[in-house]
Amino acid sequence: MTKFRFKKVPANLGLIRHTEKERLIPDDIYEYAKSFRSVYTRSMPVLKKIADPKWASHQEIKQLYGKPQSLAVQIALSNELLLKAILLGSTGEIIKEHNLKKLINNLDTRYINIIKQHLEENGLKEGRWNNVLNMSAQTFVDTRYGFEGKAYDIDFVTHQLLNEVLDDIFNNYLPDWTRLTQVQQENKERLKKEVDLIFDEDYQKEQAEQMKLWHKAFKK
Repeated sequence: MTKFRFKKVPANLGLIRHTEKERLIPDDIYEYAKSFRSVYTRSMPVLKKIADPKWASHQEIKQLYGKPQSLAVQIALSNELLLKAILLGSTGEIIKEHNLKKLINNLDTRYINIIKQHLEENGLKEGRWNNVLNMSAQTFVDTRYGFEGKAYDIDFVTHQLLNEVLDDIFNNYLPDWTRLTQVQQENKERLKKEVDLIFDEDYQKEQAEQMKLWHKAFKK
């Protein structure tokens, strides 16, 4: 008899029934991305233990395989979902793809520039953009099947930086779907114009001034 047993499942969590939805919106995907990121961030102490120089002397060596990979799956999947949320929010399309590099290359070039800038501000050397993307492109697939024995790298730094900047893009550079009708949400040209307005400095200044006047009027 093995000594490991699951503890009692919390009340009301024995079975979770997910109801079908008529359509998908970016916020749905974003909530899942946050959930996987939460699992990753709460499990970070595991990586700290593995990084301890003395760790290997008092732990089974087999634990080096499985724990980092399982955490890499969480952050890589969170990044994949963030990218899909951004793509849906800015183009109206959902892309069925795991490869992070391919997903990033489907983004509006202005989003790609924001991502590059964030990585460069945090140490990415000139000319290394494609290298780090290639290294992390298939992390989700590689690490979830890490037992297969093929060679791959896990670049936690790049994945964390990507998660930060993708979250910023979703929250600050994406059209506000709550004020668009379903027809407008499915209109690619309309969404493209909405993205253009986000990057239009004159338009954004005008909107900011109008908001100031609105707040001033209501304060009176």
